[in-house]
Amino acid sequence: MARFDNHRILITGAGAGIGALMAEEFAKQGAEVIVTARRISAAREVTDRIKAAGGKAHPYVLDVSKIASIAKFRDKLHTEVGPITTLINNAGVVFGGEFETVELEQHLNTFRVNTEGLMATTHAFLEDLIQAYEGFLVNIASASAFIGLPYGSTYAASKWAVVGFSESLRLELAVRKIKHVHVTSVCPSYISTGMFDGVKTPLFSPMLTPKKVVKSIIRGMQKKDAFVIEPPMAKSVELMKAILPQGIWDEVARRTGVSTSMYSWKGKK
Repeated sequence: MARFDNHRILITGAGAGIGALMAEEFAKQGAEVIVTARRISAAREVTDRIKAAGGKAHPYVLDVSKIASIAKFRDKLHTEVGPITTLINNAGVVFGGEFETVELEQHLNTFRVNTEGLMATTHAFLEDLIQAYEGFLVNIASASAFIGLPYGSTYAASKWAVVGFSESLRLELAVRKIKHVHVTSVCPSYISTGMFDGVKTPLFSPMLTPKKVVKSIIRGMQKKDAFVIEPPMAKSVELMKAILPQGIWDEVARRTGVSTSMYSWKGKK
């Protein structure tokens, strides 16, 4: 399949986890990578690894929760490096627990990072993708974008919004006959990056490795897929929820552990 030579790829939240791994993998495939993180030290660590392996990368600070800073960051990047061809909105946070016991600011911050920051970054850089010979917009959502997630209600809601936004924009670009910009929604189940420490994964849905998820993302981009969903079992959830009576689906969700998977969440402190 196609490599990513001549692509300049911006990845948010690339200081660790799948963001860092994506940065390294894209660099191996010939891309010039913009590694962003909230801390410059984290961005530099990833960039140093890429350069040591012979790749090309640039470290930058970007906190997508600071909406007003995103356009300024774009202008700075254009001046120092140039426009991008690919945007991967990977930055995300999660907080678990009984809804009313989680601090309101944590709920609001979940939307600020996972949804508002993602849309603001897309707004700032979409023209870059349109002007490129070929552009990719990849939004990291979640398998919880298709179902309710008790003890993680705000996280699931923020990811529902991401999928709705991605699908709407994908269709809008098609209507506008902008066929060279490809939009992909990535919807994985739990990934072993530390964000979901303590969760009990649902039946038939084992904890995913970052390497497997990144491999699926890259393959999906190469195939220009609208969705990348992992594991395979997650692909049937939306259909099951649609065809089963509400009461039966609720019981299925309970018995398979979907409804209780976040109950013991610890996550990163």
